[in-house]
Amino acid sequence: MYYSLSRLSTLDVKWADLYDANNLHFFGQHHNPHYELIVIADGTVHLQTGEARMSLQAGESLLMRPWETHSGWNSDEKQGQFFWVQFSCDPCLNEFVLDRASELNIVHAERTELRTTDILHEDLLVVPRQFRSLQRYKLLGLFEDLVETMKQPKGYFRFHATLLLGEILRLMASDFLKQSDLDTAFPASYLTFRKLVNHLNNFYDSDISKETLERLLDRKYEYLCQVFKKYAGTNIHNYIHQLKTQRAKHLLRSTDKSVQEIANEVGYPDPFYFSRMFKKIEGVAPQHYRNKEPMG
Repeated sequence: MYYSLSRLSTLDVKWADLYDANNLHFFGQHHNPHYELIVIADGTVHLQTGEARMSLQAGESLLMRPWETHSGWNSDEKQGQFFWVQFSCDPCLNEFVLDRASELNIVHAERTELRTTDILHEDLLVVPRQFRSLQRYKLLGLFEDLVETMKQPKGYFRFHATLLLGEILRLMASDFLKQSDLDTAFPASYLTFRKLVNHLNNFYDSDISKETLERLLDRKYEYLCQVFKKYAGTNIHNYIHQLKTQRAKHLLRSTDKSVQEIANEVGYPDPFYFSRMFKKIEGVAPQHYRNKEPMG
């Protein structure tokens, strides 16, 4: 069984500790209202959830749902120790079927690089319910830090604990990808797209020529146009106009600069051309936009 969570999920650590499974209390039934992740620190821990019995070795983990009943078994044998953390997750974890691996979109490029969109790419992380990490010592080290953070709270300790839990889940999710043989390499065209967008985001108010882009990215302009259209869904020139308009809207709302001054600042020497492009994108002229928007 596997669980998926969004990269944008809100995590909150409730409790964390290192537990000696030889404690008689371990063999009673336990259940709590939060997710619980345990990782065996040393030895073997015999754990039962529902009717399923398992013997977990050092470095192995088990992720349990809220209110899932669990207890120890095989009390005649010496048990090991395990780290555990209870946490909430919003939105909650969902069961994930491996046949849906193609839906992970590990290399899918959403338009989150574009400054002019509000698209959120959630990047599903998949964490197996029962797992053996490839990076056992790193995982145990993170858990040790997490337990220490919760036992000796100092300023911002909850935030620190959340970051540690996030890194623990990231490590486990990354190990899952490596062990599942999914292709996680980003295509060269996407890396070119990111470089191109970064340049446009930073220099949209200057004269961005075909020759400049070809020299900076070492690619033919025609290829850059194709790549940009593929990932952005629009062309380079439209995106530059959108960036200029975005900046102009901020200046119209938050300053008393004239339309001509704003046009020049965002890279339109001709204020009439600026007004025409602004109205084409926003549906209203710059001055009308300012009049209907409260000053920030």
